[in-house]
Amino acid sequence: MELLNKHNLIEFDDAGNIQILMSPKRKRNYLAKGGGQLFRITLVETYEGTILPGELALTPEMAEEITVRKKENTVRLKFRKLDGLAISVTAKIELADREVRWSLSFQNQTAFAVKEIEYPWFVFRTPLGADAETERFLVPKMDGVLLGNPKLHPWQKDEKGTYTERYWYPGEGKQIPKNLSVQLTAYYDKTEGILIYADDKAGHPKKIGPVLINEDEVDLAPVHLRPEVAGLDFDLEYEVVTQFFEGDWKDAAMLYRDFARTAPWCDRTIEEREEIPQWIKDGAFFLSFRLRYQKEKENFLERVPEFVNRWKQVINMPMVAMMCGWEKIGEWAGPDYFPPYGGEERFKKMCDGIKRDGNKAFTFGLSGLKLLIRRRKTKAGDQPELAVDYNGRKKFREAYIHYAALDINGMPIIKSNMDAWDGVHCYACPKTDQAMDQICGASIKMLKEYGVAVQQADQVLGGGTAECYSKKHDHLPGRGIWQVESLKHIYEETRRQCKKINPDFILSEEWISEPYIQHLDIYHCRNYDKPQGGLESVPLFSFLYHQYIPCYAGDWTSFLPTNKTGVYFHGWNFVCGNLPAGSPIDMLKELENHDPEDADPYILEMAKNACAAFKKNTDFLIKGEMLPTEELESDKMQIRIEGLDFGFPRPEITVPSVLHMFWKNPTGRVACAAANVSDSEKQITLPIAQYASRIKSISLEVNGERITKKIEIRNGVLELTISPRAAVMVHVNQE
Repeated sequence: MELLNKHNLIEFDDAGNIQILMSPKRKRNYLAKGGGQLFRITLVETYEGTILPGELALTPEMAEEITVRKKENTVRLKFRKLDGLAISVTAKIELADREVRWSLSFQNQTAFAVKEIEYPWFVFRTPLGADAETERFLVPKMDGVLLGNPKLHPWQKDEKGTYTERYWYPGEGKQIPKNLSVQLTAYYDKTEGILIYADDKAGHPKKIGPVLINEDEVDLAPVHLRPEVAGLDFDLEYEVVTQFFEGDWKDAAMLYRDFARTAPWCDRTIEEREEIPQWIKDGAFFLSFRLRYQKEKENFLERVPEFVNRWKQVINMPMVAMMCGWEKIGEWAGPDYFPPYGGEERFKKMCDGIKRDGNKAFTFGLSGLKLLIRRRKTKAGDQPELAVDYNGRKKFREAYIHYAALDINGMPIIKSNMDAWDGVHCYACPKTDQAMDQICGASIKMLKEYGVAVQQADQVLGGGTAECYSKKHDHLPGRGIWQVESLKHIYEETRRQCKKINPDFILSEEWISEPYIQHLDIYHCRNYDKPQGGLESVPLFSFLYHQYIPCYAGDWTSFLPTNKTGVYFHGWNFVCGNLPAGSPIDMLKELENHDPEDADPYILEMAKNACAAFKKNTDFLIKGEMLPTEELESDKMQIRIEGLDFGFPRPEITVPSVLHMFWKNPTGRVACAAANVSDSEKQITLPIAQYASRIKSISLEVNGERITKKIEIRNGVLELTISPRAAVMVHVNQE
């Protein structure tokens, strides 16, 4: 039996297995040899409301009866009595012009509960076609990552020894900084590809991404995570969509964007979001530094306002003072934060001074939903700033244990150890008052008592929270939409209460996922930090959502000479529309904050030029939409990214010596941001006509200054010479 139109061909056998998945135009079957089963469902057994250890997997071949019906452009397959249980699954596959829409229903009259559903259970062949070198897998890990063919560009193994790039949406919620920001994946080469995404406007938890089964097969099944309730009938709350496309990751993202613009997280643009304060929309520089470990010890706090203001005068941009180590116990040690480092009076005086100079205080950042139990200096000693000896077991048992996320045995979930950078801890269940207090309560206290107007839910990576099986926390067991809704509530309550106190307050999150866009004021991106595993990182999230939520880049983007990629960082942040950031700290085990005089002159020059250009063009670089920009034919350079260790490799990579991105502002005007990150003059050719029709004239800004000479464009192309470390904005004036 087959479903066929001019865009799709799907063929099933009598057992309901998929034998062929292809576009008639290209006539190549994406499925591995032998086709694939339609689903795999993981069950857990319950007894008197308790979930028992162990899992059971159900597949179509276990059905005692299979019914296949076709009506016009739709096939329905019903699988009854799977593994002899009173469980039936109905799959519906519908052709909708270019798209194929996959839905699933589950009927259950047993003591088993569904934990995971892998559907559609796609096992694709690799290589996909004749040119394996052009093959790419798009994974929305953090800001966006491209993987190469696994034979030519080996993937990383996980802790179980599996070659996998399948991660959690919106996040795993514990120790893994590999959240998914978007619910899509794509597999393509230079000929054609397939996009797979969830048409889910609520943001239910799931896992997405490829798993290498063997050298010839890749599992690309979306994994749908369910609350573990026994005997529950349900329809999967959303459809999975597949669509063939030609092009690269940007072409796949453009198709997904058609869906995303109908979701609630795209309700309002930055231009329309009046609750985001003007100081963010006008641009600011995020300067990260340490309060602890300075020669003056606690007295350094008295010098902080002057220290921040010196950097402000050099950069010539308002500063957000990202102060690390403000916590009572030590850096990244919460939630027992108060009184802050240096004492109440000294700390408040410092924050008052920062505000008086027109800058913003940012206690970077709240340690998420972690409940610290024990910490000591790590054996490796590779992060001396984290050398904290703290025993919080007594406080944990007295104050926190009843709010902890629990496993199926009713015990607090602990996925950490003594030698980890953040020690032994568990996690506040996001449905509890404790979780609200750790973010909302701490933010209110910091704002009311010290005037701190910027907060970040740090280590809540992409908005991921831990699963929880507590029977006392008023939620369904395991994972579910309750996690996303609970965190949204915390964010909304934090912003509502804090903005009543001070409308300039903003709430950020470390990394980001779609469901939270309208519930935050800004987020902390790292799309400059290449590669984040895989072959190459790409600004996927910004490409999709830049005009809906601002982002700032950097944390330890050092200004000092040891940072060999500092010029590149500032150039990339400029062209990608990330609010600029930098740090006066050496990233290589030194803890001292440095004054501007110690900065590398080239890094400082690039930062100053980028900031001058950025603040003149915030209608593009903060409020604007990133356009699908093709790489220029320009010189390349080899770099090795230096920064914090997030567990992904940092090989030497090849990058353009001139970075650029085309933008469209809210009024529809087009401009191109370009930065020469090399140490020599470069000439580039910009294909302006590809991005704007009916061109009247071109105007040019270099480092924020308007160039008065006439700019000529021939045959829709602009020839442009850019000085080293210059930040250029090319404005297209249309008729």
